[in-house]
Parts: sequence; C-alpha cells; structure tokens
Amino acid sequence: MQTIQIRKFGPGFVLSYNDIEIGLDTGLQGHVTLLSHAHADHITNLGLANQVVATDATIDTFRARGGRVSWKHIPLNYGERLDLPGVRVQALNAGHVLGSTMFLLIYDNGMRVLYTGDYNTEDSIVHTAAQPVHADVLITETTYGSPRWVFPERSEIHKRITERVITTIEEGRIPILNAYSLGKAQEAIALLQRQKITTVTGNYTIERVNNAYSKYGVAIKNVPIDSDEFRDHIESGCAIVSSQPYQTIRRAENLASLGRYELANRSQIINLTGWALHDFIGNDIPLSAHCDFHELIAFIKGVDARIVYCFTGYANEFSGHLADIGINAIPLE
Repeated sequence: MQTIQIRKFGPGFVLSYNDIEIGLDTGLQGHVTLLSHAHADHITNLGLANQVVATDATIDTFRARGGRVSWKHIPLNYGERLDLPGVRVQALNAGHVLGSTMFLLIYDNGMRVLYTGDYNTEDSIVHTAAQPVHADVLITETTYGSPRWVFPERSEIHKRITERVITTIEEGRIPILNAYSLGKAQEAIALLQRQKITTVTGNYTIERVNNAYSKYGVAIKNVPIDSDEFRDHIESGCAIVSSQPYQTIRRAENLASLGRYELANRSQIINLTGWALHDFIGNDIPLSAHCDFHELIAFIKGVDARIVYCFTGYANEFSGHLADIGINAIPLE
C-alpha cells in the first residue's frame, strides 16, 4: 500500500494516493479538483482544472461573486457520493458558508481521508454546524489553532452586534457593518432582520449572494442601496452591511444626493471579524465563521484519525498541541 502524499499547490493542495491525484481547492490539470467553497483564497487556480466537484450552492455563490465557470462542474451535494476511478467521494456540510463542503474520500482498499476545507462546528442563524465523521487521515484547517483564540458564545456575539447597532442608531449615526460578502454579511443581515432593524446592502455582490441564499431556503431580506426609499431610511435610522464600507459611503452619498462627507461624518464602521478578539478597539466584534481552538480539538477527537495534517494559520503550533495530547500531527505550512 502506498503512503499518502500531500503537497502545496497554489492556494490548495494535491492529494496523491494509490496512483490517484486529486486537487483540493486548487485547479489540477488533467485531474479532478474538489472545491470546498467560493471564498477568494480557495479559487485562485481553478482555471487550470478540467473538472471541479462542488455543491450547486458553491457554484451559485462563486458566480454571485463574479466567478466564471470555465471548467466542467460535477455537482455533488450534501450526502451524495461520486464514484471516481479507485475512490468514492462524499460531500458533507462544512458549516462555514452557503454550500461549503468537507469531502470524505473512501479508496478501494478502505482508506478514508477527510478534507475539511474551512469549517465551523457551531450553528449560526444561516448555517448549520459541521459534524465529525471517522477517517484514517484528516486534512484540516487551523486558522485559529492557538489557545489564545477562544470565542464567546455566538449568542453573546449576536447580542453585542445588536446592542452596538441600536446604540449607534439612537445616537443619530449610521452603523456600517463591515463583513465578508459571502457568509458573514448574510448572518449579520439575518440577525438584524430578526431584530426588525432596517438593513441596507452596501454593494451588489452581497445582494447577489443574498439571492443565492434565498434560492436554498435562507430568506435574506434587505433594502438595496440604490432603492428609492434609501434616503428615507438614512433619515429615519438604519444599518448598512457592506464588504467595502468606504466605497459604500461614497456611493451612498451620490445615490441619495447627500452632501460630500455627510454620510461619512455620520457613519460608524463596525468590523465583524474573528481577529477582533484580541484587537478589540470598541468598533470591532469577533464574529467568526471558523472553529476556535477548543472546537478544533473536539472535532479532531471526533474524527479519530491515525494522522492529522494541519494547514493555514497556526499549523505548526497546533500540530504541537495535538502531539501533546497523543495525536500524530504534521503541519503542511
């Protein structure tokens, strides 16, 4: 039996086993690529691919964010299996963004390899948590793979966002939530929607991604920034969700015929990012779509793999923590 080989290639990896090569979040000419989701750091080399396996939702969000499908898409949705020469591939929910996927590869000799992509094991308003499955080999992201990264309960984060937005509006200002156009923007809009806070989308990409979420049963209600009622909402009080807040401010001032710097002087940008946990300056809130340190450990224990390959962020440090608790781990970066 051959040993597994994993090598870095572009933004992702090439997995080689039993004379079978598969691209993981990277285009691999002449071979199949498994695409976990449509965030920019996972799609860089897809033009090299001949065939890309991904959920339909991932392809829809890829297109919503301006991506062009120049390769054959092989749809594989959650729970479905695809038989390739020498290996069966199963798609599992990763809980990160709409369509995000973990891939379980089961080779003809019984070897089981789980590739997580980016994943989250905590439910959010718009996503369902990832669940571990047994594998012999685990290839996992470790974005927050240090004990210093332990996030508050999501309910507490949501409470903090809501309170900050309401307080800012009561002060006569416009809160602008700076969030990724895929995933966090939809969670933020859905949260404010629950609180009956009028929410404006600050850029077209978010609106297109919202439409993709709605297509898959997650209704995202928002006011487009170019709508006729936008100026009225500015006057009566609203929140704006944008992935490019400064461009949104300039655009909004033009669309609503506001004076130069009028909205800029009234706005308060609130950054939604996990990295805010230790860089909290009053206007940033640590909303993350990844596992924190303890969640990573719990997931890996649930998979119960013989060997764990770690990538991104704290790969080296996290591998050391796994070794300390008796888990064989190798950093890939």
